[in-house]
Amino acid sequence: MNIALVASKGGHLGQMKLIFTERVLGDNRAILVTEDFFKNGLVPRAFLGIFPAFYFAPDVLKLNPFEYLKTLIAMIRLFKRECVEAIVTNGAQLSIPAVIAGKILSIPVVFMDTIIRVKTPNWSARFCYFFADRFLVQHREMMRKYGKKSEYWGGVL
Repeated sequence: MNIALVASKGGHLGQMKLIFTERVLGDNRAILVTEDFFKNGLVPRAFLGIFPAFYFAPDVLKLNPFEYLKTLIAMIRLFKRECVEAIVTNGAQLSIPAVIAGKILSIPVVFMDTIIRVKTPNWSARFCYFFADRFLVQHREMMRKYGKKSEYWGGVL
């Protein structure tokens, strides 16, 4: 299965790298979609030394609807080209166009709320909640904050 792992730079990306190791991915193929100041576009073998990564400029969206649209179109093209069969994201800016692209392309989307969210939902998670096929929280208390669609499977980290 081809899995797109979508995470914004910083802590979100760090969590994805901790969770999705070569062992966890097994026989699946992954593409990491993230942000970087110095890299741009598709870089082969940039994730775990074997999988490609696609880099957007950091903070490219800046709450600008035109930038979101441009990024959404780029993600749709990327997901089609890479034959993505599932999307996993843990939030922040890039998660919103990724989740919408998944819906448009009928690709199953799993949103995994970040481990640091203990008391309040973040803005990207609130938006993605409505579009994700599975919505996972890492703290049981957060199920009440998001709603009936949220699932607690235990802490991932």
